[in-house]
Amino acid sequence: MSSKPPADLDYAALQGLNPAQRLAVGAPAGPVLVIAGAGSGKTRTLVHRVAYLVERGVDPGRILLLTFTRRAAQEMLSRARALNPDCARVEGGTFHSLCHRILRAHAPRLDLSRAFSIIDRGDSEQLLRGVINELGLKSAGDRHFPQVRSIIELISKSRNLEEPLEEALEEWAGHLFPYLEEISRAAAGYAQAKQEQSLLDYDDLLFSAEELLSKQDDLRRRLSSHWQHVLVDEYQDTNAVQARLLRLLASEHHNVMAVGDDAQSIYRFRGARLENIFEFPEFFAKTKVVKLEQNYRSTQAILDLSNEVMAQAWHKYDKRLFSQRLGGAKPVLRRPKDERGQARLVNERIQGLLRGGTPPEDIAVLFRASRDSFELELELTASRTAFVKVGGFRFLEAAHIKDALAHLRVVANPSDFLSWQRLLMLLPGVGPKKAQGVIRHLVEGSAPEQYLARLAGAPRLGGGQMELLVKLLAQLSDPQAKPMEMVEAVLDYYEPLCREAYEDYPRRLKDLGELPGLARGYNDLGEFMAEVVLEPPNTYAGEREGGRLTLSTVHSAKGLEWPHVFILWATEGRLPPYPSLGDPQALEEERRLMYVACTRAANELTILAPRESYQRDAGVVPNQLSRFLEDLPPGLVERPAEAVFEVPAPAAAAAAPVSRGSRRQERPFAVGGQVRHNTFGQGKVMGYQGEAKIIVHFARHGLKILLLEYANLQPA
Repeated sequence: MSSKPPADLDYAALQGLNPAQRLAVGAPAGPVLVIAGAGSGKTRTLVHRVAYLVERGVDPGRILLLTFTRRAAQEMLSRARALNPDCARVEGGTFHSLCHRILRAHAPRLDLSRAFSIIDRGDSEQLLRGVINELGLKSAGDRHFPQVRSIIELISKSRNLEEPLEEALEEWAGHLFPYLEEISRAAAGYAQAKQEQSLLDYDDLLFSAEELLSKQDDLRRRLSSHWQHVLVDEYQDTNAVQARLLRLLASEHHNVMAVGDDAQSIYRFRGARLENIFEFPEFFAKTKVVKLEQNYRSTQAILDLSNEVMAQAWHKYDKRLFSQRLGGAKPVLRRPKDERGQARLVNERIQGLLRGGTPPEDIAVLFRASRDSFELELELTASRTAFVKVGGFRFLEAAHIKDALAHLRVVANPSDFLSWQRLLMLLPGVGPKKAQGVIRHLVEGSAPEQYLARLAGAPRLGGGQMELLVKLLAQLSDPQAKPMEMVEAVLDYYEPLCREAYEDYPRRLKDLGELPGLARGYNDLGEFMAEVVLEPPNTYAGEREGGRLTLSTVHSAKGLEWPHVFILWATEGRLPPYPSLGDPQALEEERRLMYVACTRAANELTILAPRESYQRDAGVVPNQLSRFLEDLPPGLVERPAEAVFEVPAPAAAAAAPVSRGSRRQERPFAVGGQVRHNTFGQGKVMGYQGEAKIIVHFARHGLKILLLEYANLQPA
């Protein structure tokens, strides 16, 4: 196969394709890079390419199809067999499965036993745990020593990103940096243990296969000559070693087709290397680049917005998606007041779709991080709407959320012994037996309403933490306390326990920071518990006949599509998130993430960007629209006018003195009075949050909740 066949030859594999797909499928021998835009039929193109090669006379057993999942390979080869039964002999699989086959056959060349074992993540953790114990890396009583799971993840990330362990630690788990020496010794011991026991983990499969092919020229030539054509799916998701493996496998002929989309490269945190798709023409001379730009999924109105999102990317293959679906509604950009308004708008539209006959499975809500959907989950639960959440965790299924809310649950319902058990076992040195002993003390001769008071006389456990728990529950029992104040108190108490209990506490603390915003607006704890705790968001999952709608992170939604899509939190700090703002590469990946989110929609796309949000350290703050949606050309999106209401001053915002035990302290500024702040300027006092915090509305910066001790406010 040395040249493109004459156009008048009627190859079955070229039928039913659009001009760009036909150009890619019928390309002559040599390197081909297919830039397949979202929804442009890249799987169809690969399947027809396989069938076309077989139809042209290439031995099916000498074609290799590499994908990222076994399921994808099986689906493609099944579709290829439907086009041409001879495709049954085409070899296909993942990079890891191919490397395993090569190593199993040629292991002695690396001084590796052919009987080597492949260990999964659980095996890796068990092996590393033994190494840590053998080397004595963890001193007795060191509760801060990194968990085995965290160390394994760091080792894998370091290898996939091909950066020193120290750099990976600093970039991805900086809070563990004090243990750099111990982690480095553990990693070295882990590698040695694998070698001594003839063990390979998943990362070893790739790197060992590369080492084998790089050092053994005869084997490289033999394998490359055997597979005359190599096809690779999702090339934008390959890491550095996978790209090098591809070059080794195609070194004798360069008959390689890579299919991917630079605009959908969103897995850098897994080691995916965007540069691979741009460097492909450099490593394979005379590469033919074919762009698939006809989209078979979305209306042109949705594609116009998606194209504009990517237009400002600084490193990309230029392409403009187009569709024959010229009708359809424009995407809608809505700016509700806050997170609750966002959840209600989305829920109202979802209920309207369902009443109109839209199947639930045709609806998806996408977001950057799992915590971004918490408020919506509550709204859907209240509406008895079935949903499934993909990516991240369900709100109340997260251990740290359960920990924090357990303290509120026992106040709302003192007979909730599961929550008593949970909060007591957070105390240092308290296990199930000691917790049960405290619970027995509470119930002996006491009615449930006396449990909180009786805790003060319980056995002293957990050092001084028990006294802090008693003090917290007494504070939460104040009938005048508002739910948001109670949540704040719980978080102040729980934060150090969270740091002790969880290796990845920085992420968990961010999740916990969402709780005060959920409690904001509730008048009493019973109301808050009824909606948030006693009726968890997954209660009605599966209840509605006909399926469930989908809540998903954008990462988990890649490759999928729905007729109706909502995107939450299209604001600065969320999409893109704050940590990416100082990293140009990370910021570009966030742009691609927005593009992926938009292109999941087929018929209707609604993007929401709340105007304000509650942040625990700053109070209520204004939100800026995501930079990816700023300065859009006129007419691309509809922007309905939103009803924006002033935030009412909390009921507790009285200027009267408050008490703490027997002491009484005057609040320094009258509610309704004017104050001045060095940074925020002049503002109006809206109320107080306990004794320590003041709520001020600043003309230019909106509502803020400030610590009185440090705010340095002056009368204006």
